[in-house]
Amino acid sequence: MKMMMSCKQAAALLVAREDRALAMSDRVGLRIHLWACKACPNFEKQLLTMREGLKQWRNYTQQDNLDNEAV
Repeated sequence: MKMMMSCKQAAALLVAREDRALAMSDRVGLRIHLWACKACPNFEKQLLTMREGLKQWRNYTQQDNLDNEAV
């Protein structure tokens, strides 16, 4: 039986999840790790915050480009 994944493995999966869907076994292992670990849920929240910030920045720059084209 495989032991729980390390924080390094969990972090790699959290980052990979931004670009692709994870396999079911990876999702389950990650969920278990996030439940048992104290640090990795914070890293997950940081990634989600960065994703939201980048989305807002993208919207801001796209709007700025549209405004510049209208002038």
